[in-house]
Amino acid sequence: MTPAGALARAVLLLLGGVLGVTLAARHLSPLPDLVLVVVASAALRAGPRVGLLTGLVGGWLLDLLPPGSAVLGTQALLYAVAGLCVGALRRPGPVAVVWVVLVIAGAAGGLELARAVLALAQGVPVDVVSSLLRVLATATVGLVVVPLVSAVERRSERRRFA
Repeated sequence: MTPAGALARAVLLLLGGVLGVTLAARHLSPLPDLVLVVVASAALRAGPRVGLLTGLVGGWLLDLLPPGSAVLGTQALLYAVAGLCVGALRRPGPVAVVWVVLVIAGAAGGLELARAVLALAQGVPVDVVSSLLRVLATATVGLVVVPLVSAVERRSERRRFA
């Protein structure tokens, strides 16, 4: 990964995080997980290590953006594991769009399940319908956004700065 590619990925993570927080403040529901889409795109393109690192950075970003998490680092660990798992499902060469959507839906479902377990451990009620709608929204957005994110990353890595 080139420095330009890493910078493009960081900008996309920041954009996804800030856009997600902004839309959540407007009480839009179901809200897709835009950071997960960027993490999954990176992991599907570059493998488990890059997915782990991108997930860790994206999770830290969500830990720090309002409203944050109850325990600092929780989102970072969840997204790092999601990036690692998605990266392990990477396939070389051209990949069917259905595969990308299924992988993102699985990662989103895993994140929602982990969040539900953490919420129940803290005694917070869990809205199952909202969680399922969020998984569906994330997979749908991933269908459109993953090819765009991959194109931005490819273009930034091809560009050479003199």
